Amino acid sequence: MTMLPHDRQDLYLAPVVLSLDARIAELGRLEGRELVTAIALESDCPDWTRALREEAVLRAVGHLTELHGWELQWDERGIRVAHGDHEIVLGVSASLIGYVNGLVTNASTDPTG
Repeated sequence: MTMLPHDRQDLYLAPVVLSLDARIAELGRLEGRELVTAIALESDCPDWTRALREEAVLRAVGHLTELHGWELQWDERGIRVAHGDHEIVLGVSASLIGYVNGLVTNASTDPTG
């Protein structure tokens, strides 16, 4: 059954999702120190716990994007974009999942330091 938009926020779903998906792709291309630095700069969140890392990713993805009432939540499959009864989950890269799980750090991977 086709669902019609109920309010202005529903009308903004497509532009919001396209913007968020582009941002997820940008961050997903980063690895290691670059990813940690980008998320830290754009989220202004520490990465001490999983909950803080989830929040940091959500803030970094939504940074400079007008969400028009849509809310972001971490989901085991990616980032859930929700408003009222409507929601969609956008997939994220392995590097973002690794960051949330604490597997990506700011430590150098170069053994010489």
